[in-house]
This record gives sequence, C-alpha cells and structure tokens, in this order.
Amino acid sequence: MSGDRDVLVFGLDGVTFDLIGDWIDQGELPYFEKLIQEGVQGDLTSTLPPVTGPAWSSFQTGLRPGKHGVFDWGNAGEEAPGKGIVDSTHIQSDTLWELLSQGGKEVGVIGLPVTYPPREVNGFILTGLLTPQNAEDYVYPQGLEDEIQEVVDNYVTAPLHAEMAVNKQAWVEQLENSIENREKVSTHLLSQESWDVSMVYFMETDTVMHHLYHTVRDDGKGPSDDKFDENPVLRIHKRVEQAVKRIVDAVAEPDTDVILVSDHGFGQLDWIFNVNTWLMEQGYLSLKNDPSTRLKRTALNLGLNQKNLYYLGDLLGPLGKSKKWDMQGFEDILGKIFLSMDDVDWRNTKAFSRGGVLGEIGLNVKGQGPPGGINPEGIEKLKEELTSDLKNVRNPSTGKPVVEEVIDSEEAYDGPQADIGPDLLFKTKDMRTDTGGLTVFKSAKPIIESFATTGTHRMNGIFMASGPEFQEERSVEGLHITDVAPTILHLADLPIPEYMDGTVEEEILAPSFKAGNPLRYRDLNLPDGNGNKEDPEAKSDKENEEIKERLKGLGYLD
Repeated sequence: MSGDRDVLVFGLDGVTFDLIGDWIDQGELPYFEKLIQEGVQGDLTSTLPPVTGPAWSSFQTGLRPGKHGVFDWGNAGEEAPGKGIVDSTHIQSDTLWELLSQGGKEVGVIGLPVTYPPREVNGFILTGLLTPQNAEDYVYPQGLEDEIQEVVDNYVTAPLHAEMAVNKQAWVEQLENSIENREKVSTHLLSQESWDVSMVYFMETDTVMHHLYHTVRDDGKGPSDDKFDENPVLRIHKRVEQAVKRIVDAVAEPDTDVILVSDHGFGQLDWIFNVNTWLMEQGYLSLKNDPSTRLKRTALNLGLNQKNLYYLGDLLGPLGKSKKWDMQGFEDILGKIFLSMDDVDWRNTKAFSRGGVLGEIGLNVKGQGPPGGINPEGIEKLKEELTSDLKNVRNPSTGKPVVEEVIDSEEAYDGPQADIGPDLLFKTKDMRTDTGGLTVFKSAKPIIESFATTGTHRMNGIFMASGPEFQEERSVEGLHITDVAPTILHLADLPIPEYMDGTVEEEILAPSFKAGNPLRYRDLNLPDGNGNKEDPEAKSDKENEEIKERLKGLGYLD
C-alpha cells in the first residue's frame, strides 16, 4: 500500500463507441455505463495513421508523429524500408511516465505498447506488445519479475496468434486467459507497489475485432464457420470491462480518477488495396532482375500468393495446429517465397508503400534512405502525379473509386521528425479498404477481397473519465489522443511542456478543480531530430522478424 493513487488509466485498444454505445444502451456493459453517468465521455481522434504504434506513442508523449518520430510499425530510412520494428528508443522525447517521474510522482505502467525496452522511471514498467519473445528485460526495475512470477507462471506481453489456435472458439478462450493474466498481475502490483499515476493496457479488444468483426456485422459473413453461443467480440469486451472494474475495486481509493482511453476505433473491412502491386503496375516501383526475384514474380502471377496460401493453411490448419504447428517456421518459409522489399530495385524505384490502415507512400529520393530513384527537384511533380493516379483507382468489382482523400505529408506532419514519415497518405472510402504494403506483395491484383481479417481501424477512439476532478454526465467533442498526456500532468499538479501538441480541454474538468488549479506550463525544448535517448543494443534481425510475425498473426500487419 502506498502513494496517493491519484489517477488510474486503462488503455483499451481499438474500442469504439460505434459498438459499445449500443451495448451500453442494452445493459451489456454496466460498469462502463456507470463511468459515463458519473463522469465525461467523448470520441478521441487518433493519429494519422490510426495505428497502435504511433497512436500509443502520441498518447504517452502528447505529441503527433512529426514530433515523436513513430509513424507506423516499421522503421524508416533503412536500406529496405519497413524491415525493422519500432520500439521505445524511436520515441524522440520524454514520455508521460518520465515527465511524471521528473516531477516527483511515482508511476506504474503495465502492458503498454512501444515501452520496450523500458525506460528508467520513478516506479515500474512492464512492457507489452513489441517485446521480443523470452526477453529478460521486459520489466523495470530488474528484479520485479520474480514477484510477477509468484502471481502468474508467465507474464503475457501479447495475446496468442489466431492462427495458432485449433479453432476460433479456442482462440477466444485464450484471449480471456490473456485478460486474466493481465488482471492478476495488475491487481497484485498496483496493490503492493507505490504509485500516483498508473496505467493498465488491454490489447484483446482490438485483436478479436481484427479477426471476428464479421460477427457484429449485419450480414455476419466472414471466413470462419465457427459457431458461438455468445457474440465473441461482445464477450471479450465484457471480460475486459470486468477486469477494469475488479482492478479499480481492488486498488483505487475513493478519490482516484479513473480514465479509459482507446487509441483508435474499429469498423468493417471489405477489400485490400495492394499498393506496392499497383505502384509496380503504374511504373513507380521496379523489381530486381535476378533469378530469385523473377521466380517469385512468376509464382505471384501464377497465384502463389499470401491470400491463396492462407486459405490452404486454413484447410490444413486443424491437423497442423493439433500437432503444435510451428507457425513462425512456416512464416519464415513463406517469406522466402513471396516478393518483399528485399526484391525491390531501389535505383529504379520512385515510390513504395509501407503501412496497413491508411495508404502510406514514401518517395525514393536520392540521398535519403535507400539508393534514390528520383532527384529532390522532382518531388512535387511526382506527388502531383501520384495524387492524380490514386484518385483514379477504381475497384474492379464495384466500379467505385477506392481513394477518398490524399494527404500531403506537409499537411499531416509538423516537427523535427516529419522527414522520416511517409510523403503521401491516403484514406480509402469509409476506410473499408485496407492497404497492406509494409512487407509483402499479397497478390498480383491491386484490389482483392479481404482475407484473414474482417475488421480494421477507424479514426474515432474513446475517452471516458470519472472521479472528483471531472464533470458528471458530460459529453465532449473535439478530443485528440495527444490531449491525454497534458491532462494527466495537470491532474497530477505538474506543469505541461509547452512543446506538446495536446491541450487540456477544461470543459471536462469539475468547476471546483478548475477554479483551484489553473493550468501551468513548462518551458522545455523539443529534441531537434536526433533524439534525446541513447539507443541500447539494437534488436537482432531474428527478434524483428519474430515480432513482425506476431503482429501479422494478431491482425496488425497483413
């Protein structure tokens, strides 16, 4: 027992009022309904793109990607873009947890993405998604893992791959086990350790929607024939709600402020736009002319692609999975079959794609990253050509335009890290077409029906907060995920760095708190582009590939 226990935050990945709003009205999520009645709630706009990596980095810095430096899952500026996977060392500023620590506050962070390797704080951090398998440094301070192992045999940093379960019903049960693991660890640590501000993160709400979103669609169509007694997406949301309530009941004090945040929303996925295939067709991207690449391209044209092999694996899966099928080894083999960024002829390539929710296109400029295909003076003309061509892309099955909006990087990003982000972004119509291009060419066709996953991200996450510092029964508009960090600093009676993009929306605060606690700011300089953190030893290629395959299995990468 310890600390003032002022603020307890829960990160619920992918949760959206588009779904839970109806479930709350139907009485399915009574604790969430109670929090709304006693506090404030509203949509929380995500980052561009609305992806877990940049979004949770914005959450824990109060900065947009152009300032914190995380734009997606993959690293920029390498010989083969997207080959590496981001981690906490790519965040080019102090995090919320470090700022709180500098102000003398004690923190506890459990499971949040982009916290590996853990940074030094006044308190403790257990890392989450993006932690390499069997990593021994998943916790700060060292030694706390012994205490964790007394509570659970193995701390779960990320849920099980959907493909590794015998069937979807068994997989949903595994997700519930993962939630229970996080609940037990969180309840124990937050009961025993000292903290002023703490956070617990659950990824399972996002993961289940990637693979089983079709179960909440009107038509119910999807790739799985599994039958469920209860809607699996609702089931996981209810289990997470139960975990949230239990943790609050066990560790919070009567005057603790409770905040619930999601990094983005969710919605239906119908199509996949293979951007690199399209760029190749349009002459923007070229492949090597070596025997290996020619063979892969021939195989792709003959139908040996990720989509078709996925369905073959789905047929063979029950047999393989019952024998503890080595999914990672199988993926390693497929990586040698499919075209990838390693097969790109960079000297003759003008543009390439990386990203999966929004379209993200990088320009291959001489002197920037891989051997450049265009001169710097040709950037604006190339952007105009790409924008025009993208707006003319039509889905051959529907005849309708695919791209709704093209966004220039200069409009999307501002800050010292902006140059390492994509040069063009684009939104597809209603965001019901995903754009996979981080690692592979999934099909010889630019537009294909979605497979493996039936749901994908949207821009609208959630914000809910209840406690003595917040208004009651108040709906708010215009909140952004960058607003959460400065708000928490203000609740902790600490000044807000002036460089933050986020602001405190005082409309959400109780009049008594607002009157007695004027906003205070701190004159700090944002790092100029090279970062202010000393990188530890880089993750190995094997660790990067292991994390990448885990992200694919969870539905984060196509």
